[in-house]
Amino acid sequence: MFFSQNQADAVQIEQMVFHLVGPGENAFVRLEAINPGEFSNFFLERILSVNSGIPYEFSDASATRERLARIAADEELFQNESERLAEDFQRQHGGSAAAGAFLVFALRSLGEQAFALLKYDDETVLSYELQEGQGGRQVVSLDSIERTFVQNRDALQKSALIRLSDDGGELRILDRQNQQRVARYFENFLDCKRCFENAEITAKLVDVTRNVLRANKDIVPQKVLRDMTRRTYAAANAGGNIDAENQKSFLDTVFGATLPDDAPIVAKFRSGLRSARIEATPIALDASSVRPPAAVRYKTENNIQVRVPNNMRDAVILDDDRIIINDPVSETIDDTEANR
Repeated sequence: MFFSQNQADAVQIEQMVFHLVGPGENAFVRLEAINPGEFSNFFLERILSVNSGIPYEFSDASATRERLARIAADEELFQNESERLAEDFQRQHGGSAAAGAFLVFALRSLGEQAFALLKYDDETVLSYELQEGQGGRQVVSLDSIERTFVQNRDALQKSALIRLSDDGGELRILDRQNQQRVARYFENFLDCKRCFENAEITAKLVDVTRNVLRANKDIVPQKVLRDMTRRTYAAANAGGNIDAENQKSFLDTVFGATLPDDAPIVAKFRSGLRSARIEATPIALDASSVRPPAAVRYKTENNIQVRVPNNMRDAVILDDDRIIINDPVSETIDDTEANR
């Protein structure tokens, strides 16, 4: 998460402006900064929806970071620098840009400054008015409104939350078209790089899951603990995407059941993700950096121990009171002498 819950509850808009962008130079229109007033909560809800984006960091030569740093040093530069930011965005997006608004926010929460950059696509909506008609009926008059800010989350296409620091800055970026992969032009506009690639995030996700299961054996079913390495590897190796809002789905896969949101293990899992800095991060599962299980060991009540390579696990059947190995015996060795 970019903002903690306490920070999210306290965030306020200090300055706001938006400029019109779109295909072709004529679509770019500079606008004056405004006070959102009674609509502050509407924009804050949109801003906080980016809290669950992908972690990024600025490159050393990022022009976007430099422009925001100038605003941070002198709030009087907000208008001019916001225009330069919008121009940079328009230039990077090129002729394929959908008409819309590029919004710049200077934020503050618990004494700390942050910024939000949002690209809102225009959506045509219809308004209507009612007039008195004949026979007690109402007559509807329709009107089209092309430039709107709507609550539909899909209209907020590209967005970034930014916190500057002496050694660069911290970013969370969300692309509604593809949560797991931000559009290259938006990365180029910000001039930033991902903190973690998908293979690294997947490995962190698996490590967090395994550590949480090991540390909470009293609330984890024995069958899950016993098969933990294989289950977590299989869940990662299955591929697919995990949305920022549903990271619990990975834990559900490992458990083989949908866990209640208020289950104690779910809270501990989310805490582990937060400590690993991947909480609410969209993930395209890539198990290439996850070590697969090498073997599984079975131990009977009479201390007979069997080690089975992972690629041969399908040959083993666990019955209620016995273990069955469906594999022909090729050699029998009496190791009595070797153990004397």
